[in-house]
Amino acid sequence: MKENNRIEMNYFETMKKYLLIHLLFLCPFFMYASDKDSNANILINKNLKLKSINTFHSLHPLDINETKAIPIPLPEKLYSNEIITFESNKIPVNYELFKCHVSTLDLEVQMDYNSFVKRQIDFFGVKWQSKLKQMITKSEYFFPIYEEVLNTYDMPIELKYLSIIESGLNPFAGSHAGAIGPWQFMPATARIFDLRINNSIDERRSILKSTHAACTYLKQMHNQYDDWLVALAAYNCGPGNVRKAMRYSGKKDFWGIYNYLPRETQNYVPKYIAMTYMMNFYDAYGIIPAPIDPTEFDTESVYCQKGLDFTIIAKKLNMSNEELLHINPEIKTTKIPYTHDGYLLNIPKNRYEEFYNCQDELLKESEIRAEQIRLEEAKKPKPKYYLVKRGDCLPIIARKFGITVSQLKSWNNIKGSLIYPKQRLRISN
Repeated sequence: MKENNRIEMNYFETMKKYLLIHLLFLCPFFMYASDKDSNANILINKNLKLKSINTFHSLHPLDINETKAIPIPLPEKLYSNEIITFESNKIPVNYELFKCHVSTLDLEVQMDYNSFVKRQIDFFGVKWQSKLKQMITKSEYFFPIYEEVLNTYDMPIELKYLSIIESGLNPFAGSHAGAIGPWQFMPATARIFDLRINNSIDERRSILKSTHAACTYLKQMHNQYDDWLVALAAYNCGPGNVRKAMRYSGKKDFWGIYNYLPRETQNYVPKYIAMTYMMNFYDAYGIIPAPIDPTEFDTESVYCQKGLDFTIIAKKLNMSNEELLHINPEIKTTKIPYTHDGYLLNIPKNRYEEFYNCQDELLKESEIRAEQIRLEEAKKPKPKYYLVKRGDCLPIIARKFGITVSQLKSWNNIKGSLIYPKQRLRISN
C-alpha cells in the first residue's frame, strides 16, 4: 500500500511540474497577445490554448522527474476544423512583429511588409482561414516534391508557397482563361516548357512535371531581372507587361513598377509574401491545421510495363476507375499514356506490395481484355465520311444523309456553322 501511495504521489508531483513548465511558456504568448498595438488584440479560445500547449508537446513529464509513473500522453499533432476569430477581423501583426518573425527564417525571396501585404495577411488568416488550414495539412504531401525539384534547380525553397496562390495545391484547378494545374500553365506556355497536352494526357496537371516546368520558367525570369519579386510578377503577367511597367516607371524593382502592372499582378506578389508568412507562423495566431483524408495524397509511383490495362489495375487494387484517375491527375482517360516501354502510375501507398505481387496476373488479364476490345472494335460498323463540295452547308448535308445538324456538329467537333470545300465530315456515328 505504501509503495502504491509513493508512486501516486510521484505521479501527481510530476504532472504539477509539467503544467508549471507549460505555463512558463504560455505566459509570454498571452502577454504578447495583449500588446498595446490595437492590431495585437486576439480572441483566444480553447483551440488557441491547445495549440500553444501542442507547440511544446515534446516536453515529456518523465524528462522532468525521474520516476516510473506513467503520465497521460499528449497527441502528436492537433487537427481541428474550428475557426479562430480575431478582433476586428484582423491578424494581430505589425511591422515589428512581422520582421521579427521573418528574421528567424532563412529566405532568399525579399519579404516586405506594407499595407498591401497586411491586407492579404488579414484575408488569408481570417476570410480564407478554413482553406489555409487545409493548405497546411496538404502541404505535408505536396511540399516534399516541390522542395526536391527546387533544390535540383538551386532555387529558393520558399517558392513552394507560390503554388498555393496559383491553385490551392489542386492539380485539377483551372481558370476561366484556360490555365490548368498546380502551377496554372496556359496551353501555349505549357508546350514551350515541354508539357504534353493531348486527348489522353495533360501534363500541366502532373505535380512533378509541372513543377519542373515552373522552376525552369521562374529561373529564366530571375536570370532576366535579377529580382525574385519581379520574377514572380513576370510569371503572373508575362515579361512583356513587366518590361512595359519598367519603361513607364523608370524603375527596376517590384514596388517601383507596382502602379504600372496589371491589377491582378499588383495583388499577386503581396499574396505570395502573405502566404509565405502565414504558412510559417499560423501557429503563432492559434490556427490549427484541418484534418483531411490522406488517401488521395499518400501515394507511391509504380512502373507499369507496356500492355497493362488501366481498368484491370484498378480492379486488382479494389479501386474504381474514377478513384485511380483522381490520384493520377495528368491522365484524362482510362487508357495509360505509355511512352517508350512503360509509364509511372500513382497508386495508394498501402497497395504498393500488392501491385508488384500480382504482376503476372495483371499482364495476363490485360492481354485477355486487349483481345476482347480488339474483337469488339472489329464488329463495329466503320464510320462513313463525306467530302464537302462547293455550295454545301450543314443543313443540306444533314438532310441528304438523314441526320441532324446537331449530330454533324457533334461527330466533327464543329462549334459554329462554317465548313469549307474538300473538308472531310463524318456522317455516321
